[in-house]
Amino acid sequence: MNNEVKQAIRVALKYRKDEKQPGGLVLVWCGQVYGWKNELRDPQHERPGVLAVDPEGGVWMSVGGNDHDGAKAWQLALGVSGA
Repeated sequence: MNNEVKQAIRVALKYRKDEKQPGGLVLVWCGQVYGWKNELRDPQHERPGVLAVDPEGGVWMSVGGNDHDGAKAWQLALGVSGA
């Protein structure tokens, strides 16, 4: 697991605790929480490289596209089994 993913998990856990938000996905960009979604959707609303962390420790990264038009898809970066 790379440092960027580890940092995203850490800040997402803190966000969940501070905001009392146990569900959904915490959105992380450059090591900072900037948003939350109830489900993994709408990659075109995020720039490529955003990490989305779920409550079970799964992490997805927005990929493809560009900063102006948004990402093309979500790609699994770290599954709950550590894959």
